[in-house]
Amino acid sequence: MLCVPYLHSSSHRVQRFRLTFLVSLTTLILGACVPRSAAAPAPAVVHQLLPTATPTLWPTLTSTPLPTATPTAHPTSTSTPLPPATVPPTSTPPPTLSGTVVEGSIAKQESLSLYQVHSLVSAFLPAQTCPASQYPIDVYRIQFRTRDRVGTEIIVQADLRFPRVESETEFPLFVYGSGTTGIANECATLNEHPARRKWGNYRAGLSAYATQGYITAIANWQGFDDPYQTHPYFVAELEGYVMLDLTRAVYDFFANPPSDDVLARPADAVFFGGYSQGGHGAFAGDAMASSYAPELNIVGVVGHAIAPDVEGLMLDSPLYAPYIAYAYRAYYGEQVLNFQDLFQERWMRTFDQDVAKCIDHVLGYYPNTHEAMYTPRFREALQNDRLAVEFPDFKALLDLNYSGREVNPSTPAIILHGAADLIVQLRTVEPFVRRLCAENKSVTYYVYPGVNHFTIRQTSHLDTLNWMEDILAGNAPRADCGLLAQP
Repeated sequence: MLCVPYLHSSSHRVQRFRLTFLVSLTTLILGACVPRSAAAPAPAVVHQLLPTATPTLWPTLTSTPLPTATPTAHPTSTSTPLPPATVPPTSTPPPTLSGTVVEGSIAKQESLSLYQVHSLVSAFLPAQTCPASQYPIDVYRIQFRTRDRVGTEIIVQADLRFPRVESETEFPLFVYGSGTTGIANECATLNEHPARRKWGNYRAGLSAYATQGYITAIANWQGFDDPYQTHPYFVAELEGYVMLDLTRAVYDFFANPPSDDVLARPADAVFFGGYSQGGHGAFAGDAMASSYAPELNIVGVVGHAIAPDVEGLMLDSPLYAPYIAYAYRAYYGEQVLNFQDLFQERWMRTFDQDVAKCIDHVLGYYPNTHEAMYTPRFREALQNDRLAVEFPDFKALLDLNYSGREVNPSTPAIILHGAADLIVQLRTVEPFVRRLCAENKSVTYYVYPGVNHFTIRQTSHLDTLNWMEDILAGNAPRADCGLLAQP
């Protein structure tokens, strides 16, 4: 059943702004878009769903990197081994023009009519969380400059989606990080739609925000655009650079529009958001903003099924551990760990080829149990909070990349998570939320009964929109830290 889209009004959107993975899963209910006034199923009250306070498997005040999200399993395929790790240069690199669009890199990808947007979005969102589309949208592919940890210039690709309007109109930004797609070059986020892969349907997911009056942007993570490197998976600093420099690049793009009919303009209001691993990147960028990009006005951070703790991800979902181990050893050095110490011998013969598989193939290849993946020594250390004793170098890097290691208390956050999420479980998310609250960050926390990792963005879409629009209207968002503090 299709909803009847209504035509937008530029002045209506201006007034509203000023005043105020996955689709492939057979469990996803597809339906028609409905007016914004329609009621969505309310998430359960947070403090009734959260487990009572019990000792966590890793201290809340120490750091740990984060987990990620993924889509449906596909048949396994032969993968090309990943390129060898590259050692960062020791000499001082030349200064970069971080956050600028690479000259000559802008290319229009598609222009979607209101009907086309409606068809795309209504196939992604269930009827009860799908507001009627308001704007047709244009999509542009850009390359922009960012930096690595020593300041060397890195070129990254990104897609911008924004409303097509008839007169200059300002819209807030929603800069989004993707969940796990893999660590090999072919697994780059922006390859998903042209390759017809099923990783997160970011084309539909971000179109759903663009048609509601947001300028959206999503980029490949570092390493995906370099044939000589692998993606440094769950490295918070690099994710933060991408999020912040992509935001700068959006402003740079609109400062000199590529066409006279590009009349959307970015407002001085930026939301960061992300799904699973992307949530990790969103909070990394938020924490780094005051020192790296203080000119950006980040007004809120959104975490959909966020994977804030890499150690927690390895505990919750062992099938992601080969990505983590391979990426950390490639990025930080061979002294960090030996794969044979972590994984059973059955995985070693083809380990390099296997980790080159994208996430849709990995889901059907690796088992997701500790007993089938890990050695007894690593399994016992992980389960009993003894990584610091048994694997101190690896543990230090997990802590370094924990999303709660540094917290920006000045921006509100919303965490939206499914109670049936088995990829990143509530036992991993709740300590992170408490950590944000302990650092005086305003947190809105929704937990949805029966919702899993792959459908949280669809289920929580209307709640996400309403939260962002409350902030744009100058209203204080609902704060749940007080409820979380209750026994």
